[in-house]
Amino acid sequence: MKWGIRVAEETVMWGIGGFIERQHMTDIQETTELKNKQVFTTGEAAKICKVSQQTIIRCFDSGRLHGFKVPGSRFRRIPRAELIRFMQHNDMDMSQLQSGPIRILVVGVSPSQTDSTIKEFAQDRKVEICHADDAWTAGYVTHAFKPNLVLLNLTSSGVDEIAVQNTIKTNPELVNTNVVTIETSQHALSTTFGNGSHTDAIKQAVQQLMSA
Repeated sequence: MKWGIRVAEETVMWGIGGFIERQHMTDIQETTELKNKQVFTTGEAAKICKVSQQTIIRCFDSGRLHGFKVPGSRFRRIPRAELIRFMQHNDMDMSQLQSGPIRILVVGVSPSQTDSTIKEFAQDRKVEICHADDAWTAGYVTHAFKPNLVLLNLTSSGVDEIAVQNTIKTNPELVNTNVVTIETSQHALSTTFGNGSHTDAIKQAVQQLMSA
């Protein structure tokens, strides 16, 4: 009888242990997702700021915390840069917003022309780089990859800068994505981003991204 009770107790403890482990893994996953998100709900912002959701809503409605409402609804959304500004202004703990990897999409420029420069100026930050050779692939990768920065070669097949900008603007998850246009020639790259070589342009774009 005692043996049966012991087995039952161990089964219960095993179940509790499994639940705690699963909950722990879920918390880790949620924390990782929050670190990489670019747009937050009021509930997510409240969790990050360690305040109530109603506090976030009041700050939003009073203009102390800026964002936008989902069209046709009452749901509020807060861009990452704005949440960071709000937290810094109020001396809040930023640990849950520690930056994840920098995600950069390069359209129509070979890895040999961009990747080493990107990694050099990203310094110690982890960087993820995706490449696309045409407009269709670039559009698909943009929605799936959600890059922080797009380096765009305007001579690529079917690429239209205005269309790219409009696509990004209509996606709330890409509200903080920067687009830098690059034009290639037979001998070198030139860019509309600042004055100087493409290396200088990439440097400026990456450094601006890191300081955002």
